[in-house]
Amino acid sequence: MKPKLPLQYLFSQTQQALLDTQAHNALLSAGIILQIEHSTKELGVGLTIIWISITFLTKIWQNGNQTNKNQSTLYALLLGLLLIQTRTILKIEDEYGLTQYFLIGLGIAAAAGLTLQQWKRLLQWMGATSLPLLALFGLQQLDVSTNFFQQLGINSTAIVQAFSDIDELRSFLQETVFSFLAISGIIAGRMSSSLKGKIMSYLGAAGGFVLCLITDSRMAIIAPILSIILGIALSHTGKIRKLQTKTKIIFASTFMASILSIVLAVAISPVIKTTPDLPALASDKGRVNIALCWANSMLSGNNRFIYGSGHNKEFIMQRCTDEKVGIFWSKPGRTRGHAHNVLAHVMGLHGLFGIFALTILSSVYVKGLIGYIKVEKIFNYLPLTVAPWSEAIITMGVFIIICSFSTTFFVYNHTLQVIIGLALGMPLASSTLLKHNS
Repeated sequence: MKPKLPLQYLFSQTQQALLDTQAHNALLSAGIILQIEHSTKELGVGLTIIWISITFLTKIWQNGNQTNKNQSTLYALLLGLLLIQTRTILKIEDEYGLTQYFLIGLGIAAAAGLTLQQWKRLLQWMGATSLPLLALFGLQQLDVSTNFFQQLGINSTAIVQAFSDIDELRSFLQETVFSFLAISGIIAGRMSSSLKGKIMSYLGAAGGFVLCLITDSRMAIIAPILSIILGIALSHTGKIRKLQTKTKIIFASTFMASILSIVLAVAISPVIKTTPDLPALASDKGRVNIALCWANSMLSGNNRFIYGSGHNKEFIMQRCTDEKVGIFWSKPGRTRGHAHNVLAHVMGLHGLFGIFALTILSSVYVKGLIGYIKVEKIFNYLPLTVAPWSEAIITMGVFIIICSFSTTFFVYNHTLQVIIGLALGMPLASSTLLKHNS
């Protein structure tokens, strides 16, 4: 075997370093950062598309058996469809149509092509994305962004100023993006074997929580906390069963008290006060009424029970105005563009077929989770310091359920749709197990 030339060796080492760090994930991180502001949103979505394309190309170029070749063909077809749809995605020409589901599907496909080691790197990158976003918020608060970036020759003022209008951020579900960054950092911290990896991951998670607090979103704050608590508890039942009865009681009491305290402090207390213009829990009551109206729209005839009202939301929006659903404190004639609940939204727009689609998607997720549970034997004795991939899947699954019941979190934001797809594809990752912490 001939020795490698210095240039070949350097190229080989560089290639290996890029593979180890998954440096191309920086494109997704940059896309998440840029999409928070209107003037840079197109560039941010474009970087996300490039990241998906690189992920697909990697799968296409892989050599292997006939199964891998068939997978390569599938990824090539998906890449072709993505390229055809790129203009529509970038120009947001189909914001409420099939594109939103197409991007979720692409995210699932990208997730299915990742090994667990690649998934760990991706979660680390996503968690760390909150840190530059937090830095941009700090610069906006200090009002030094313009001069600072001009001296560096960077025009980032627009991105910084995005934090000056929190309501605008929330209108495009950025609080959900920040919440995803927080939960990604937590999962990455649990799975990291090195101290450096844990520190960086948990710093990213902390940054994500701060961003959620900035947006003042109850769901964004509660979802990651409850998800990781339930994820750890459910994936370490064997360890918990072996605890003494007294310890179990203390553990269960602390667990329930923590959950109740979080829900009371974050979800109930801020909205429980009654004012002359706004009744107690008005926002939550309004959301429930809107969700029920959207869900009941599938029973309004004209075969809507079978396939709903379609992507055109005009029928439902006229049927479910604030006045008609009992939100009397709102402006006259106002109507909402989504159901504030994923199931109700899908029922209204897609009827029984939509329910079947969600059932199929849920079944795929659960089937993948069960497969990992069997391989990792999480119901046996498993130390709390060990974070199996099953824990990550359970944690993300609980997170998605909380988000789904709190709002229609997949609308209005193409980058978020890709992130949701990635989360839904976690159970489809390669079953090659990571080395757990000892």
